[in-house]
Formats: sequence, structure tokens, C-alpha cells
Amino acid sequence: MGLRDMLRAIREYPAARAELETARFELRQTQQALEQSQQDCGSLSIKMSEQDDYIDFLVCKSNAFRDALVEFCPKLSTPEELKRFYDTISPSMDASGFTMYRMAQELTGIDVPSCFPYEDNRGLFEVMDGHQLMGWLTAVHFQAVDWEIIPNSTYEYATLREVDTTTPEYQAFEQQLYEKVLERMGFQDVLASKQEPDIPPPQPKKNRGDQTR
Repeated sequence: MGLRDMLRAIREYPAARAELETARFELRQTQQALEQSQQDCGSLSIKMSEQDDYIDFLVCKSNAFRDALVEFCPKLSTPEELKRFYDTISPSMDASGFTMYRMAQELTGIDVPSCFPYEDNRGLFEVMDGHQLMGWLTAVHFQAVDWEIIPNSTYEYATLREVDTTTPEYQAFEQQLYEKVLERMGFQDVLASKQEPDIPPPQPKKNRGDQTR
């Protein structure tokens, strides 16, 4: 090593020493962070194992409740029994009512917004939950809707009438609807084994609320 190289090394030594100390400090920090991460992973692994055990317990408990329900609960067969059972469990399992509404859509083929374009354009259905939409769906399905022309326009708005729930057609619809909903929610074991009632197919409907022809 020449004299020039030695002088350069002497000048650069403080900076190199500081850089080395910085690297050592960062290495110690990294090692501490790694040790902390390893401890955290171990703690999370224990918690995950505890959660798995708790989930297994809940599954066993749920299965036990289901078996007890099947053993002691009479099989549900009438619309009144099905509805009472659904009303009992719906606050926890279908609070918004959309399981019920979507099943009614599948059974009837009715899409509420498309049947009421005037109300849909006003955003009426965007703020409704499934329970509220069911009122509009059943009104369409059982033709309990009155239409009125909006003054000074060629548009119509809908007024819902009360649906007659005592008719055989409505009773058949309600029974199949609640049976299908409870099946979808996992309660098929409490349903009476019987042939499903036939639901009359929906009548062809002309969309209202748009311009009359």
C-alpha cells in the first residue's frame, strides 16, 4: 500500500467506522425485531389452536342442539308452524330479510324494481330491506296493485292493496317459501317430509310506472 492509499484510508476511517457502527446497530434492531416476531408467532399459534378448539366445541354444541331439536320438536308442517319457527330464528340469522326475499324471487321469478320502474327511478327500493321488499313482491304476485296516472304526465305510480292471505294459492306459496327458506338456513331436519305444494305460476305482468301506451 502506497503512502497515498494510506492517507486516503486514514481520512476515510471515521466515516467507515461510523457506517460500521450504524450497520451493527441496525443488525441488533433487526435481531430484536426478529425475536419479537418469533414470540408473536408463537403467541398467535397458541391463540389459533385455542380458537380451533373453541370452533370444534361450537360445532359439537350446534350438532347437539340440532339433534335435540329434531328429537323433541314436532316436525313442522303447517304455514303457521313454519312462520313461527322462522320468526324465532330470523333476528339472528336473517335480520334484514334478504334470505326470505331472494328465495321468493327464485320461486316466483319476480324482480320488484323492474315491475315498478317509476318507484325504482326514484330510488325507493334502494333503502328497503328484504322484509319491506317482500310486501311489494307478494302484491305483484297476487295482483294486489292499483295504478294511477301521475297528474300532468303519462306515468303511473303504484298503490299496494292488502293481499288476501286466506286463499289456498297464498297458503301454498307461503308454505313452500318458508320450507325453502328454512332448508337454505340449514333446518331441513325439522321439516315434515311431504310433497311440496304446487305454487301457481306467476301471471304474465306488464311493467307499470313507465309511459302508458
